[in-house]
Amino acid sequence: MENKTKQKKVNFKDLKNHLKDQNYHNYPNNFKKEGEDHVNISIFSDLHLGKVLSPEYNKIINYPHIGKFNSVLSLWFWIRDKNFNDNLRRLTGIKLKNYVKVNNIQGTFRPNFKSVIAHATWMKVKSYPHILEAIKALSPETKLLSYSVIRSSGLRLSTNYASIIIEIANEIIKAVKEDRDPDFMQFADDKDKAGLMYLENILSNICSPEKIEEMKNAKVEVIEIVEEVIEQEIIDDSSIEDIPDSTDEEEVIEQETITEILTIIEENNNDLDTEEVVPDNLESSNIYPETTNVMYIPV
Repeated sequence: MENKTKQKKVNFKDLKNHLKDQNYHNYPNNFKKEGEDHVNISIFSDLHLGKVLSPEYNKIINYPHIGKFNSVLSLWFWIRDKNFNDNLRRLTGIKLKNYVKVNNIQGTFRPNFKSVIAHATWMKVKSYPHILEAIKALSPETKLLSYSVIRSSGLRLSTNYASIIIEIANEIIKAVKEDRDPDFMQFADDKDKAGLMYLENILSNICSPEKIEEMKNAKVEVIEIVEEVIEQEIIDDSSIEDIPDSTDEEEVIEQETITEILTIIEENNNDLDTEEVVPDNLESSNIYPETTNVMYIPV
C-alpha cells in the first residue's frame, strides 16, 4: 500500500510539471526593449527582420504548384478554407477580415500545413539579402517573441501565431547561420505525402490521383517566385476575427487587432523572386492597437 501511495504522489508531481507552461514566448512583458534581448515577430516590430518574419507582412508569394498569394497569411487562410476560395489569395487587411466573416469561412485541418507556411516564410525571407545578414549577426542569446502592444499601457500581448511562427523562424535562423537549407520536413504531419513542396496531401483534395502522380514524376524544375506589386489596396484596419474551427484538431487562439501595415522598405534587389505590397494611407501616430479582438484560427 505504501508503494502505491508513493507512486501516485510521484506521478502527480510529474503531471504537474508537464502541465506547467514552459513557453517563454507567453510572457513577453518579462523581456527588455526589442533589440536588446529579443526580436518581435510581428507587423508591429521595430526591426525589419521582425516584420518580414510575420505572416501579416504583405509580400506576394508565388508558391510552387498553387500560385500567388498576397501574403503568407492569405496562403494560410486559403489552405485552411474548406473549398480553397481563391478570393483569399488577393485579400489582406480589413478586406480579408470582412470577407472571412461575411462568408463564414471555416478552418479545415490540413496535413503538412505548418511545413507549407514554413516554406512560404522562407521564400519571403531569402529574397532579402540584408535580412539574411541580420540573421547571421543575431546573438545566440537573442530570443524570438511575437506580440503587439497596447498603446495606452504599453502592455505586450502575445500574438495568435506565436508558437507556430517562432518555431519556424528558429529553424530558418539556425539554417542561415549553418549555411544550409531549412529542414521543414520536421513540421510535417504526414511525411509519406509531403512531396510537391509539402503539398501532396493538400492537393489530393483538388487533383486526381493520376494528376498527383504525374506531377510527382515530372522532371520539371520548380521555380519559386516572389514578385513586385504594382498596386496595393487601402488598409485602414485589418482586424481579423471570428473564424471558427470545424474540427477537433484545431485550437482556439487570440488574434490581435492589426491596425495597419507599416511602410515596407524598398529593396534594390536583383532577384525578381519578391513582390511587396505597400499601403498608401499610413498614419505613424497609430501604430499599436488599443484593444484586441478574438480570432478563431486553425493552427
